[in-house]
Amino acid sequence: MKKFICLFFVVLLACIFIVPVSNCNADTITTSEDSDNKIYDLQQNEFKYYKITHKGALGIPISGSFPESEVGDIRKYTVEPKYFESISNNKVEITISQVNITGSTDNFDTILKDNKYIKDIKLEQLENNTVKVNIETFGKTNIKVSPVKRRYSSLGDNKYKFTTFIDVTFEEKIKDNSKIIIIDPGHGGSELGTTANFTYEKQLNLDISKRIKENLEKAGYRTYITRNDDTNVGLLDRTDCANLLNADLFFCIHNNSLPLDVTMQCVHMFRGTTVLYNSTAPKPGREFATILMREVSSTIKTNTYPLQDRPNLAVLSSAWCPAVLLETTVETDDGDAKMMMHRINSQKVSDASLRAVNKYFNE
Repeated sequence: MKKFICLFFVVLLACIFIVPVSNCNADTITTSEDSDNKIYDLQQNEFKYYKITHKGALGIPISGSFPESEVGDIRKYTVEPKYFESISNNKVEITISQVNITGSTDNFDTILKDNKYIKDIKLEQLENNTVKVNIETFGKTNIKVSPVKRRYSSLGDNKYKFTTFIDVTFEEKIKDNSKIIIIDPGHGGSELGTTANFTYEKQLNLDISKRIKENLEKAGYRTYITRNDDTNVGLLDRTDCANLLNADLFFCIHNNSLPLDVTMQCVHMFRGTTVLYNSTAPKPGREFATILMREVSSTIKTNTYPLQDRPNLAVLSSAWCPAVLLETTVETDDGDAKMMMHRINSQKVSDASLRAVNKYFNE
């Protein structure tokens, strides 16, 4: 009889405590599944494609524009594409739900021109807000599909654009473990940068960057440069290549300036070399920044002033790999400007940068 009473109380307690917990978990799962029913855009004209030695990356953009009140913390909100991929021989089929095709296919011809990995791209709008992306390849590559988040961008009036790329990478069946480095010449096109002492910063940045790219490639690194000529490049476009190619380092080249109302004494005090980094990044670049500043300043004999932590700078907050911005010299200083007019010093900066990269990866 005592055993029966004990058993009765055990069952009763189970009904009181265990059953409600189970129901609560079920409600939580349902809520989680239904939490994001937004319909996003698949913007054809914003496809991205980048290539380096032995590798190519195609970014399929899934994006939406929403007010801050609708998404909460804009830094944490993420577009999470719901997709399924099927890879067979030289065919890649990606079926994406909760999206509609927008824009034109203007850039597909550019992507496909001289492309050694992708033969054709076709999009098909299906029912129920579903899109099928068909990619025909030339075969003989290892293909991987994964989501890559892009930093949000402001559209004004507390409205923001959020994008996540479905990143399709093509790697040749050659074992290549060489590091991938993105070189970003600051400014370009209508963005002149500093204009002082008969020098355009955008031109000096490009000259130094091309020399760094050449040096790194000779040393066996795989590189991508964000601009090869005098063109405008969007702030987030500068880091898309780093994120889609899964780069090991993002390296931005600039030359500094000081306000016109600053006294020449202050200009002389702050002339020289510094490096900017982002301490809040998933992979902060402070370590490389420290090595780089030491190598550059000791090579071209410039003053240095402390590293600058700049987490709000777009190119440093939107790259998911270690990212730094080198302020090589201060162009508003007569001494720094005259020195950088001699292209031999651009080569010295390039040589110092190569030593810094080698030390960073070897140490």
